[in-house]
Parts: sequence; structure tokens; C-alpha cells
Amino acid sequence: MPRNGSHLKPLLNPKPECYKLRAVRGLLKSIIAAVSACAAVIALVLAVGAEQPEESRATNPPDPVFTANKLAILAQLRRKDFAALDSEFDGYQRAFEADPKAELNEEVAFESFATDDETVQGLIAQWIKARPGSFAAHMAMGSYCSWRGWHTRGPGGGRSVTDEQSAAMKGFFAASVGDIRTALKIRPKLSVAYGVLIGEARGEENPTQAIALQAEALQQTPASFVVREQLMVSFYPRWGGNHDLMTKFADQSQSVVKQNPYVHWLLGFVDLDDGETFGIHGQYDEAIASLTGAIKRGGDFWRFYSSRGVSYMNSGAFDKALADFNRANQLSPQDPDLLTDRAAALVQLGKPKEALADLEVVKVFEKPDQLWNQLHNAAVKLAAAPHH
Repeated sequence: MPRNGSHLKPLLNPKPECYKLRAVRGLLKSIIAAVSACAAVIALVLAVGAEQPEESRATNPPDPVFTANKLAILAQLRRKDFAALDSEFDGYQRAFEADPKAELNEEVAFESFATDDETVQGLIAQWIKARPGSFAAHMAMGSYCSWRGWHTRGPGGGRSVTDEQSAAMKGFFAASVGDIRTALKIRPKLSVAYGVLIGEARGEENPTQAIALQAEALQQTPASFVVREQLMVSFYPRWGGNHDLMTKFADQSQSVVKQNPYVHWLLGFVDLDDGETFGIHGQYDEAIASLTGAIKRGGDFWRFYSSRGVSYMNSGAFDKALADFNRANQLSPQDPDLLTDRAAALVQLGKPKEALADLEVVKVFEKPDQLWNQLHNAAVKLAAAPHH
């Protein structure tokens, strides 16, 4: 692929629940239009958790520590080792309740079930049947159904989402809520559950529900970064908010920075939004500058690096893109979209073996699509070339 002068043009194509970036071949397209119905969510920002920021803010937080392995978790599920899964997830939740910094490890663990492999749903159902009191089993089902809802909806925004896509999304979301609520009854401080529910309320353009969830979530888990991140996304202009509200919420969140230093990352989200917006419009130099500003203000949050990596890819700076994707992977391991982006950079740089390794991980979570096949075929041909 890189040998004949063509090059992949990564598309800023964020999944609505977390705005992750994905590289694809073709022209840059627009993302989610502003959803004005969600603007009502912002009304509670100053009313709930309206703390005053600390006089001195934390510096760049330490790198998160990850012990969860998504591939190993799915392997345990396929072996039907439900007792071991319960023990592992109980450990993650206990660690979070003792120290909010451990929350990101638990989030990664539950992302194991964000897959379009339909056999996973049946296996989780067996887990629930075998161990109905397992908060992890119910949360796993909620995570699976929620991801399927977003995946079915598609990455398009606003008017590009058909009635059929919207209805299918809502069906999956409805299926997820019961299990997530059951998980919360068992473990009321399960912050990742609130994160999923807040995202779904945003996707359904249900500001009343989002407001109620904001109050409940911050009461139960005031130092949660996952909850505050999802709330911050709800305040993006694309969802009917604005940068003033984002700034106020980020500043207010610094009142818990001593308990959870990762809320410091929120200080870079306005720059993140600017960077993504510049990238959407093909203004890559401006995007890179804004995302560099996000890193300077907020610290080493993985999305700052993954977003900047996409802009570097679009501008042809493949070495810099790879460095950013590598850093993002350290800060949020085994993310399929990120690994797809990195595989694209690796192919461009003539590193087919590393690209194929990333694509094999992606295949575990998502069925190969056109992009996956393009990258895979290019990497295979490159690997077969005499110089390899």
C-alpha cells in the first residue's frame, strides 16, 4: 500500500459513547451534529457537585496501572470459569472502592464484553443463571448490550441515523438497563455502571434521565473520573452544550483531584474538542496544536494522544502518529479502534508483522470489515516482499 504512493486517510469517526477515533480509507466525513435536546442536561452542572476547585491543581497524573487483560477475560468466559471471573471482578471493584485511581483498570476489564461476537451474550447469560448474585455477570451483560446498541446505531450523527438504527439502538439499551440496575443494587458504588447509563441517556436524547443519573452517580461515586468523563462528553457542543459549561465542570471537578488525580485530565477536554473539530475539517496543523495544548493542560489522557495521532496520520507524519498511538495504548490498552489506527500507521511505516499482531487482537472483538481487510491484505503482501 505505501509502496505505490497511496496512503490511508484516517477518518475522525468517533463512536458516540466515548468518541473514540477510527482510521479508514477515503474522504473525511462529518461527525455527530449538535443534539439540542440534550442541552437541558447542563442545567444541573452548577447544582450537583458544584464544588470550588482546589487552590493548587494537581500536576500531570501518574500513568494508570492496568492488570486487566481483555483477551484473558474473554478466554475465562469461554471456558465458563464463572467463579474465577467473579473473583477477578470483585477484586477490581474492591480496589476502586479503596482507591479511585483503580477505577480505570475495572473499566478496561468490563470493556472486554464490548464485542459483536454474539456467542458472548449467550455465555454471559449462562454466567448470570449460574451465579445470579454476581454483580459482574449483570454488568457484563449490560456492557455487551450497550456496546451493541452504539454499534448498531452507527457512527453517523443526527440526521444520518435512520429510524431503524435508532430503534435498534434503543432496543439494545433497554436490554442493558435491567442488568446494569441489578449490578448497582448489588454494588451501589459501581461507577462504570453509571458511566454506561449516562452515555445511553445521551444517545437517547433523554436529558431528564441524564440529570437524574448525574445526581445519583456523583452522590455515590463523587471521585469517579469515568462518571465525570461521561458527563463532560454530554456538555460538548455536538451534544448541545458549550465550552463555557465544559470549563466550569472541569474546574469544579478539581475539588476531588486529591482523591482521584485523573480528573485533572478534564482540564484538557475543551482543547480535545477543538482538536477533533479542526481535524474533521481537514485543518491538521491546527488540530495538532490544539491536541498538544490538551496534553499540556490536562496531562497524559489516552484520547489526547489517539486524536493527535489521527491528525498526524492525515498529515503524513507516520512516525509521530505511531508514537502517539503507542502512548495511547499504554494509557488505554487493547482498544480495538486504537489498534486499528496503529495498524494503519505500522503498514505505512513498513512494519507488517506488528500490524498483523494488532489486527489479530481487533478480530477478537469485532468482525473484520472493509478497513480491516484492506489493512490485513496490505500487511500480508508487505510481509511477503523480498526485503521482509
